[in-house]
Amino acid sequence: VYRGKWLGIPAGELTAEVQGLGKWRGRKAYRIAVRARTVGICSTLYRIDDHYVSYLDAEEMHTLRHEVHRREGHYKKDAVTDFDQQAHKAYFKNLTDGSRKVYTIPPHTHDTVTAAYYSRFLPLAPGRMFDLRVANSESNYELFLKVQSRQERPVGGKRRAVFQFRPYARQDGKAVRAGRLSGYISADAAREPVQVIIRAPVFTSLVATLVKAER
Repeated sequence: VYRGKWLGIPAGELTAEVQGLGKWRGRKAYRIAVRARTVGICSTLYRIDDHYVSYLDAEEMHTLRHEVHRREGHYKKDAVTDFDQQAHKAYFKNLTDGSRKVYTIPPHTHDTVTAAYYSRFLPLAPGRMFDLRVANSESNYELFLKVQSRQERPVGGKRRAVFQFRPYARQDGKAVRAGRLSGYISADAAREPVQVIIRAPVFTSLVATLVKAER
């Protein structure tokens, strides 16, 4: 469970949960659910209540299916994308307007949710850079995760050893510059993302901090 602050004001809550290990089209898969919503005055100004569900192949560690259910102000989107990792194809269907799209994906493609979970398995160390392939909004991206340092930070009332990281994205060989994101992930075996900082000209900064973890 994460709580977000915008300019120091409580702005929202995000929960991410591995709901179990089952089967998806014959493959063992983890079902991961993420919900992000605004709270308080931010919900009054602009209400957000987004739900995402992903199926992560338990053996190959890439995405099999990604579901999107977004409610942002007057905007609404319900969509699913099924990933055929053997044929390197993604099958997108917009459940709101019925539109469809089939596009080619590189080997071992992730969606944004599975990419975050997969990153926790990487052999993180200061100075290392990791390269992932991510499909988002019916497009392919290269995601580079750079580990900048190892340090200690206060988390939940106590100090924890963490890795500072920063991701970079590239599409069609060009850098994506829609804001900056950085954060911290615990250096212990749990590899818990403990804080994420988003900076963009529109809302200045949003800080999401881990407040509860259950296993």
